[in-house]
Amino acid sequence: MRCGDVLNSEYASFLGVPLTLPGAVAYGTVAALALWPILAGKEGSRERAEADLNSRAPLLTVTTGMATFSAYLMWVLATQVRELCPYCLASASLSFSMAALTWVKQVEPNATKSLVYKAGAVAVTGLFSLGAFAYASARIMVMSQGPGEGGEVGGSRPPPITTHSTARSEALALRLQGLDARMYGAFWCSHCYEQKQSLGQEAYRRIAYIECAPDGFASESKTCKARKIPGYPTWEIKGELYPGEKSLDQLEDIVDGKVPVPPPMEIPAK
Repeated sequence: MRCGDVLNSEYASFLGVPLTLPGAVAYGTVAALALWPILAGKEGSRERAEADLNSRAPLLTVTTGMATFSAYLMWVLATQVRELCPYCLASASLSFSMAALTWVKQVEPNATKSLVYKAGAVAVTGLFSLGAFAYASARIMVMSQGPGEGGEVGGSRPPPITTHSTARSEALALRLQGLDARMYGAFWCSHCYEQKQSLGQEAYRRIAYIECAPDGFASESKTCKARKIPGYPTWEIKGELYPGEKSLDQLEDIVDGKVPVPPPMEIPAK
């Protein structure tokens, strides 16, 4: 439902590298290994037979690693991010299917070698998954320290705003406050944080912030669901929803009525 939120979460990167990058590399590697024998020579040729034999071990290893990491990502999606992402589910299904094919079709006929490749791929990918999870958890813990927004106790807090407002951003905040504007977000959302940073401490104090993450500080997740918030951040200005991080220019244009009202988004039920 909210693939953008999933891709913007702290669990979507490792050491600053988006996980979509190694994922794309893995898919490209599988495609290259699958095409290698076909491009090596004609059917029945010695070149194709050699290429087919040489591609089996890496193909088994890569697809097993992809399936292992997909299992980790599905666990994170279900227990940590708690959002439904069709693209993530499709990618995981594809990874599981490719791994199943290499296992069932006995890509590596030598049983001992096959076991070694599978075990090695699971071990290496498992360690990488643990590292990625530990890294994301540590970042969220750091982000949750310090002053946060909201009036109720409990839940993870968004990171503190470190920038100061300009005269322009303060004037804009006053206008947004007069329009009873709201900003919907989540404590783990990096774009939400950048949006707050662009406004600055002084201006942001005038903005009504709604925490949508169920485990966030002063969470109002039911309000977000009832309002059918399509992603984070989303601005509600003059009763209309404007998804995405906005520059000061864009917010001023919305306030001035220079931006067409976006069409309502169809949000499939979970």
